[in-house]
Amino acid sequence: MEQNRLNKIKRSVAGGLVGAFLFLLAACNSGSSSSEQWKANNDDAYNQIKKNSNWALISTPEGPTGVYCQVLVAGKGDEHPIQTASVTVNYTGKYYTGTVFDSGTSVTFNVNGVVIGLGVALQNMVVGDKWNVCIPYYLGYGASIYSSIQAYTTLFFEVELLKINQYP
Repeated sequence: MEQNRLNKIKRSVAGGLVGAFLFLLAACNSGSSSSEQWKANNDDAYNQIKKNSNWALISTPEGPTGVYCQVLVAGKGDEHPIQTASVTVNYTGKYYTGTVFDSGTSVTFNVNGVVIGLGVALQNMVVGDKWNVCIPYYLGYGASIYSSIQAYTTLFFEVELLKINQYP
């Protein structure tokens, strides 16, 4: 009698573990599905920018970068920060949905201390420029999750170059 009770408990525990495993598997699959949808939505947002004549592709001597910009205010001068320069900016970072993920006022950092796409944009700006910038995921955080930013995220920034602080 005691053996039958133990067998029922084992079957019940085993069934519960199988059920929990199937639940977790379903949760993981639904997560990948939503991350695939996130990637598709971000790709679509980037492709819409590429087709929009109000956005210009930033090119370097090496060729097109994949980063698009929209000049809101044109600065004066001809000095551009180099990759290792320190700059001061105002910025707002957004997802394609318009949700703000980061912002700052009079923030100082090195151009090579930000995602590649933002660095490319900054190196093409002059003091006083204020741009909208669209950065494809592969020039942002790529396939990696960074803080609250999901993998495959197209980044949108409004950035104003206030000052080039120093050249190393």
